[in-house]
Amino acid sequence: MKQILKNKFIISVWQIFILGLIFGISYTQYPLYTSNQHTKFLQGLSKANLGDLNKDWLANTLDPLPAFTFLVKITYAYLNENFFYFYYILIFGIYVYSILGIASVIFKINSSRLKLLIYFLLILTIHCLQIRIFELKTHVHLHYGLAEQYILGGYFQPCTFGVLILFSIYAFLIKKPFLAVLALGIAATFHPTYLPSAALLTLAYMIVTYKNENNLQKLLLIGTFSFILVLPVVSYMTITFKPTSPELFQISESLLVNRIPHHSFPDIWLTEPAAPIQILVVAIALYLLRKTKLFFILFFPFATAIILTIVQFFSSSNTLAFLTPWRVSAFLVPISTCMILAYILAVVFDRYYLWIRQYKKPIEIFCVVAIYLFILSGVGMQLEKLTINREDTPIIMEYVKENKQPGDTYLVPYASGKFVDFRIATGAPILINLKSHPYKDIEVIEWHDRLLMAQQFYDNSGVDKCEALQNLIDKYRITHVIVENDNFVNCLGVEKIYMDNLYQIYKVKDISTPRQQST
Repeated sequence: MKQILKNKFIISVWQIFILGLIFGISYTQYPLYTSNQHTKFLQGLSKANLGDLNKDWLANTLDPLPAFTFLVKITYAYLNENFFYFYYILIFGIYVYSILGIASVIFKINSSRLKLLIYFLLILTIHCLQIRIFELKTHVHLHYGLAEQYILGGYFQPCTFGVLILFSIYAFLIKKPFLAVLALGIAATFHPTYLPSAALLTLAYMIVTYKNENNLQKLLLIGTFSFILVLPVVSYMTITFKPTSPELFQISESLLVNRIPHHSFPDIWLTEPAAPIQILVVAIALYLLRKTKLFFILFFPFATAIILTIVQFFSSSNTLAFLTPWRVSAFLVPISTCMILAYILAVVFDRYYLWIRQYKKPIEIFCVVAIYLFILSGVGMQLEKLTINREDTPIIMEYVKENKQPGDTYLVPYASGKFVDFRIATGAPILINLKSHPYKDIEVIEWHDRLLMAQQFYDNSGVDKCEALQNLIDKYRITHVIVENDNFVNCLGVEKIYMDNLYQIYKVKDISTPRQQST
């Protein structure tokens, strides 16, 4: 029996890897380090001693992602950063494996090899074929959630562990509730914003279990096991990020939600053209699933999210905006899309089975060729992404990387997207940027204060430029200043040490004592 279970496990792992390889190559990944990775990877890379990042202020703030930080640290320090691509391949594999599994339980997609092959092709198509209908991008919006929340995206990051939510649902459907809860616990540990989703699904599992089995003991065991699994991350988040004071917490909460209004406020993200379609997709799927075991599991978080979204809309609660109850759509939309496809395929097979059987071989060949073409296209796109000439990346970063010294702190254009990757690209600490922020209330306020002081220097907002720079030097020990070429720094105590076609670097001559500003 143990050998049989071991063999099944090995087969499942191989299936996940192969599915992930095919799907991952077709879907493609952006090069390291892209967009959110500059924030999510920072603390792990600093702990792995990348450059002088261990001296960066943000890298030393309280960590909201300790499990992910640990994974980044050990990967960069002891393995190789290219393993981050490999991790995402495995995540792709779990995603497809779970979708195929759910569709097989609900619509018997695995009842024939041909049906399974066609369904896999449909999954590839809906995720990888780039079709745009007005503002709707089928390869994005049909597997992204509302408010630009998603599980799969262009690169590996904490939210991609949301695939374990899909795996959890599959595990519960095949009557493995404790494995289902374990998967939820891991997802929430790597990305604590999944804690509400994990809680809602665990409650749904408990309700379904009690309804089907009338077993109070099993229900309590599921709930207790779930509680034990998430207790470490809940305790960490509660203790680490407890309010310093109600007033400071409210200020920091307001700063954070207003920094990302497209994630935080329904009156903004509901105006996105794709939002009504995504909600409709979930509603259609729930209707089609109304007589299946999957219905309540999806309906419960969907209904809860609707109620809390309405409450936030009318109350303007920053707390609800910060918790983003609509994040459940990140797994509801892709499951719903794929279940609609499975339903359609099941109906077609039922009605046209004889015709399909007659042309089985040509259909199989077509599917294999189509999948192969997706792989070829993905290979081309992947090579292009990995070898792309980053014309938008300032060449100044190479200079900083080669010439930085211990103790350096750079003041960079805080709102420029071109300097989002400055920390990781150069290994040099910076004062602040708009993209990356901490989560502890007093640190959020400090982050905001730094932004305001940087803004005074770069935007000339009623304060003399040299006075603003001197304030930054005195308070934060700035050693270098980067400005665009049309923005000269004509202040005493700084000298230009670098200039290219876009930017200049000024070095502070001596930060030990305050200096007189220029007139």
